This record gives sequence, C-alpha cells and structure tokens, in this order.
Amino acid sequence: MRQRQMHRTVSTIAMLALWLAVLPGLAWAVPPSGDVSSPRKETVKKYFGGCRGKAVKDATCEKIRKDAVEILKDNVLTLGSTADRAHLPDLVGMFKSEEVELRMAAADAIGMIGPQDQDADMLVPLTNDPVPDVRHAVSNMIPHGKGKALDLLKERIVLLRTGREVEKPADPAKFSMPVAPDSVYLFDSSDATKGRLSYVVKGKSDPVRFFKAKAKKGPYKWEEFRQQYRYQLQDEEEALDQAQKAAGKQFEQEKPPDPTNVQAFIEYTQKMQSVSQGGRLGRMYFDSYQANLYGAPTVYVLEERQIGQRSYPARYVVLYQEQAFRKPGFRLSWMTVPDGAIKTAQVTSLKEQREEEAFKAASKMEEEAAKKREAELEGLVKKKDEAEKKQFKKGQADLEKELGF
Repeated sequence: MRQRQMHRTVSTIAMLALWLAVLPGLAWAVPPSGDVSSPRKETVKKYFGGCRGKAVKDATCEKIRKDAVEILKDNVLTLGSTADRAHLPDLVGMFKSEEVELRMAAADAIGMIGPQDQDADMLVPLTNDPVPDVRHAVSNMIPHGKGKALDLLKERIVLLRTGREVEKPADPAKFSMPVAPDSVYLFDSSDATKGRLSYVVKGKSDPVRFFKAKAKKGPYKWEEFRQQYRYQLQDEEEALDQAQKAAGKQFEQEKPPDPTNVQAFIEYTQKMQSVSQGGRLGRMYFDSYQANLYGAPTVYVLEERQIGQRSYPARYVVLYQEQAFRKPGFRLSWMTVPDGAIKTAQVTSLKEQREEEAFKAASKMEEEAAKKREAELEGLVKKKDEAEKKQFKKGQADLEKELGF
C-alpha cells in the first residue's frame, strides 16, 4: 500500500514538473492533495503565471523564479531517485525547458536511473544542447549507463567550453561556406575562430552529392588529402603557431583584473584560454578523425587560392559517418590566417621542399648508378660464366679426342 502511494506521488510530481517546465502555457494542473505542498505549488504557479519570460526582471520575480526552479529541480531529482526507467521520456522532455538548471537536473536524474544502449538515439540530441554546462551535465550522465553505443557516444563528446550562456550557431555564409540541406549545427564540434564548423545530417539529404557538385577537386581520402597538400597545411600550421606566440606575448603584458570583479575575471580567463588553445594544437581535435568515430573521411576542395609560390586549399569540406549518431556528418574547413603570414611561413617550407627534392634527386641518381653498376657486374659475371663454359667444353672435347671417342 505504501509503495503504491509513493509511486502515485512520484508520478504526479513527474507530470507536474513536465507540465510546468515544458508546457507552461497549459492551464494549471492541480495535483492530488498531499502530493506537493501548497506553498511550493503557489511559488511555481506565480512564476509561470506572472514572472516567467519578463523582459525586465525585478527583484521579486527573480526570487520567485529561483525558488520555483529549485522546487522543480527537487521534483526532477526525485524522479531520478526512483531508478524507474518509465520516467526517462518525461526527463528527456525536460530538455525543452528554457531553464538551464532544470535541463542539468534532468541530465542528473537520467544518470541516476542509468540509461541503456536502447536509449542512445533518444540521448543523442541532448549532447548538442546550446548551453555548454548542460552539455557537461549530459556528458557526466552518459557514463552512468551501460552498453557499447553509450560508450561510443561518450567518446564522441568533447567539451571545449564552459558557461551558462546560450551559444548561437555560427553563420557559415560569413565565411563563404555552403551547408548541405537538413543539417544540424554541432556546438562542441565547431569553432569559427579556428575555421571549423561541423554538422550532422538528418533525413534523407545526401551531403556527398551536394558537395560534389560544388567541388573544384576531389574526392580525396583524408590521408591522401594531407599528403597532397602537406606543405600548404604545414605553412598554415606554422602561421597559426606564430600568431599564437604573438598573442601570448601581448597577453603577458596585460594585468589580471581584480578577482572580486567576477565578470572582468571571467572574461580574462576566457581570453587566456583562447590564447592557450591557439596554434596547431588548438585545432588538433578538429583534424583528428578516429576511424571508430568517423569511419573513412572524404575531402572535397571547394576553393584553391594562389599565395606566393603555392596553391592552397582555402576552403574544403570533410565528409564522414558520425558513428555514435548513426548519421552522415561533415566539417566545413577554411584558412583563418592572412596571406602575409602564409608567405612568411612559406619561405622556410620552400627551402625545406627544395632540400627534400634535391635529396630525392640525389637518391634517385645514386639508385640508378647502383642499378647500372649491378647490371655491369651481372654482365661481367655472365661473360665470365660463358667463357668458363666454352673453356670447359673445349677441354672436354680435347680429352675425348685424345681418348679416341
């Protein structure tokens, strides 16, 4: 009897939290007596009834909002504590809420229940929440589950940023980059400052066909592309490293703000992180395509540009299979350093290229000379063998003649 009452109470809490967090426009649903205390119910009701979504927040509404969110967080975590898988759809539905704290609480609650491989498709969209800290909560939730699909999903998630602010997808049009139809922007696999924007394709859209029609060169296999443009990519990496060093020296001259000035200190920390993640190491994650996560990537060059003495892949796209999402994906890539920096790096790499070509030419000549010597030696050996054979035959004939044969 007591277990049935508890189940009824938790179910009511679940529906109440879902209605309030996800569908606040619906009429107030009064729960059965005793399920939720009246003061708590009234606090949440006041928030959705008069304070939610106000353009200008007054002190009273802000307090009501915080109190209401705390109440709903408790309800959400109560669902998680039941370890009842029946609540998973309701908890996933919480991610439609505009409240960051509620989405993070929902992630914690799902982790308490323990997701399974069969839930992977339902959890994939949660990993792409526009708020970094929510993505962190989802990342922490997934390891509480069991299964190969969840393990792969956990490995796929890379947390590049933190914070409670809503991120907005970068506009690829600003970088003259096309996007295949029915594509979803991936927040943690994108950084416009590094010239990398990533997408996963939904529906039946064919990104290969889309980009093939726009390509100037390709397709290349990923390693083939890296080899084909090895000096160009090396020049860009060197230019990025030099830019990072210059930014680091400039940053060292800046005086850290007073830690009590929270906003200024956060901005200073973010800038320090941005400087430290510059250079080729900062882009290593974007250009590392593990086979178990991305299959066999294919590259189409969308634009080549002549800079100095080389033609560079100024814009290209890498297409792959998002193994954890079980959908096609692609990453738009473009150069982010100025042509002048490329020309400076090119001076060193051209010298290296000439030395390498000279070494290869010398090696080829030496190899050809060795082959010639080997052929001459084989010829001499052959002549010697033939002479010895003739001498042997002559000696044999003379012996037979003497013996009267």
